[in-house]
This record gives sequence, C-alpha cells and structure tokens, in this order.
Amino acid sequence: MARIVIIGSGVVGTATGRGFVTAGHDVTFVDILPARIEALAAEGFDAKSEIEIGDEPAFLFLTLPTPHLGKSYDLTAFHSGVASVGRALGRSGGVHTVVVRSTVPPGTTEGPVLAALEAGSGKKVGDGFSLASNPEFLRAASAADDFRWPWMTVIASRSKRTQERLRDLLSPFGGELRMFDDPATAEFI
Repeated sequence: MARIVIIGSGVVGTATGRGFVTAGHDVTFVDILPARIEALAAEGFDAKSEIEIGDEPAFLFLTLPTPHLGKSYDLTAFHSGVASVGRALGRSGGVHTVVVRSTVPPGTTEGPVLAALEAGSGKKVGDGFSLASNPEFLRAASAADDFRWPWMTVIASRSKRTQERLRDLLSPFGGELRMFDDPATAEFI
C-alpha cells in the first residue's frame, strides 16, 4: 500500500487518485479550488488545499493544468504548483518521489521542474527526493476507465530504483509498460 498525493485535482488528478484508491492505496487530493476540495471531501476522500506530506515516503503526482494554446502550453499554474511541491519537500524529513503526469513539453521534468524542486526544497534529486515522468493518456469522457485499464503506461527516470517502484505501483493496472532512462523521451511520447 503506497502513500500517494495528487497535486491538482481536475480531470486527470481525480481519475488518477480514484484509480489508486480503488487499488487500495492511501490517497490525498490537493487543489487550490475550494469547490473541488469540498466535492471530493463530500465523497469521503481526503482532500486539502495545502500540500502536507510529512516524513513517510510518498509518491507526489503532479497533475496540474497545462492548457494548450495553439503551438505551446500555458505552464503558469503548473510552475506555481511545482514551486509549492518544492517548499513541501523542504519541510519534510522524508524522501519522496515526484512524478510529472501533466502534459508538458519535452525537457520540462529535468529542466524547470528539477530546478524549482531543488531551489524550493534545498535538496538534491537522488538524495532528498526522486523524480520521474509518467505522462497521462486519459480522455476527458472516460478518464477513470482509461486510468484503471490503460492501453499503455510510460515511466521514465534516471534512477532505476525509481523506475522499479513506479513499475510496481502502476503495473497492476495492466496495459503495455514502457520504461525509459530519460524523462524527455516520455514527454515526447
């Protein structure tokens, strides 16, 4: 049973978190919108407006909005959420795994995400936290089913141990599993 924190509880975050709950994991949803928090709490889920991760190792899934604007993405909310995660990592004595699940341009995980997490936490990747990419392939109309029965799962991390831990977490859902050493490869997919 893993401890999972969903950072951003829109369509992707809610489908991801619900899927993990169904599989028996301990999930906390985090969002800045009070209506989302209230709705999730009314359904019996642990939902908060602030990131509280404690010292117990957890998977922190970044499912923050990255709206597509023509030929680019608006990463404003995404970067704000990543900065909050960095500060939360800094307050924690545990070693957590940050997983970028949002749709982002190639190079985002090891570029601005890594830089913001290290700056905000005062820790280094591989020592104070782990980092991975696990892009989502969810359709809005069937997001919950797409998470629970994926046609493909992609995992990328420089750390073999992080790859193994994510494989163990995600492989019970089925679908073809592809693992890579370079997060940019997952972001390209």
